[in-house]
Amino acid sequence: MRTRLLAVLMTGSLVLTACGSEADKPITDAQRQWVDAFCGGVLPGLEAGLELRKQDPADFAAVKTAYLGLLTSNATAFAGAEKKLKELGPPEDDLEKVHEQLVKFVAESAKSYGDAQAPVQALEANAQFLEGAEKALADTNVVTTPEDLRATFQELQKRPKYSDALGRSQPCSEIRSKGQEVGQQ
Repeated sequence: MRTRLLAVLMTGSLVLTACGSEADKPITDAQRQWVDAFCGGVLPGLEAGLELRKQDPADFAAVKTAYLGLLTSNATAFAGAEKKLKELGPPEDDLEKVHEQLVKFVAESAKSYGDAQAPVQALEANAQFLEGAEKALADTNVVTTPEDLRATFQELQKRPKYSDALGRSQPCSEIRSKGQEVGQQ
């Protein structure tokens, strides 16, 4: 799941690099908050994933600590995004399906990462840790449609005011920056 999610995040970060500037109607504050909640749900996991990649594979304790940080960051961020997105509701009536797909994705992701924490914590920090951690995460994965995250980026990118909002959003800008970091590694 981690590898698949990282690929989805990378696709999303690449989409963010092509932000437009024209707007069909000015974006409202609630719509801007929705965009920030969307990217804010993705950013902590991307940062934790980068931290994991920086670890010396021979330092098993550091790898385990970073992996647990990845699980915690994702569980917390996705749960927070779910709550905020539900509070805000769809940014527009014709984005209701996109909103529902995104809320479902972040809820399932939060549960998957949260449920993996105890099994991963129980693993020994040794040469087999990453394999065991990936298995534990796969075993707790309840994400039914991981492509919903990429589809949300793509749908928003089609709309000039959301494309512009993605480009101006601080969390979205950080995703773009971190995505470029991953591309350089």
